[in-house]
Amino acid sequence: MKKYLAIAVLGALSFNAAAEDDDDLRPGKSTVAIKWEHKLLDGRTDRPKVEFGHRMRNGFKFGVEQAWQYDRSKSEKEVGFAPEQYELTFKTDYQTRWGDNNEHQAGPVLDYQTKETANSIRFGGYYGYKINSDWQVKVRARYSQHLDRISLKDDPADSYYRDDKNKEMRYDMWLTYRWDNFRFVYNLIHYSKISSHKNDSGVEQHVYSNGERSSFEHEFTANYRFPHAKKHTVYGKFKLKTEMLKDSHMVENSGYDWYGKRDNAIELGYKYSF
Repeated sequence: MKKYLAIAVLGALSFNAAAEDDDDLRPGKSTVAIKWEHKLLDGRTDRPKVEFGHRMRNGFKFGVEQAWQYDRSKSEKEVGFAPEQYELTFKTDYQTRWGDNNEHQAGPVLDYQTKETANSIRFGGYYGYKINSDWQVKVRARYSQHLDRISLKDDPADSYYRDDKNKEMRYDMWLTYRWDNFRFVYNLIHYSKISSHKNDSGVEQHVYSNGERSSFEHEFTANYRFPHAKKHTVYGKFKLKTEMLKDSHMVENSGYDWYGKRDNAIELGYKYSF
């Protein structure tokens, strides 16, 4: 699969490089991104990521993102969290624009994600509005569900055995401000669990780090596009998470003093558009 993915990316690179900007045969716009996410709490993870996306002239977009998770200070058996793993996501959406200056945009989204512990499908829709040349707002509602859950253990009596299917809604609102070659983005995220599973002790398992069935997160991003090389963009992102209030976050259970703290992360990235 990786061989065919590499061929597709190289083919898009070659085709776009050979076509002029006003060539009707030019298929659209492609982006390659290299990202690195680091969670700030001791004992958490680093997540390098590589993403390729292509938007066709008819509005259809397809892409793929590969992420790796590694560098935990203790094994999952000692800490009780997911092990080192990969994460592969296939992303698609469709965009339609309208208005005197194409200030409106909307469309559906559909993703498929596979990782060591679960295979999931995600779908929803979004709407964006360009207020003026500086300000833009966008909202999205997305439903996700496990198609299957791959347990770390085969024995149902083992505490690490899981066969329940997670279902949740995620709502995003992006507010973007453009200033010269900079772009600043604030993203408000609301998560809500719509599935339920209790362990043998009757404790609800489908909860977030705050121990609740819903949570809020915030992301702050600054992008810079090089003025004399506009195909190149660098960015930095700060992810403000909810407080960690589950019993498994206590030092006697995890080995780390996480309880009451936030599992915040920073992400740095580079994008090349062609």
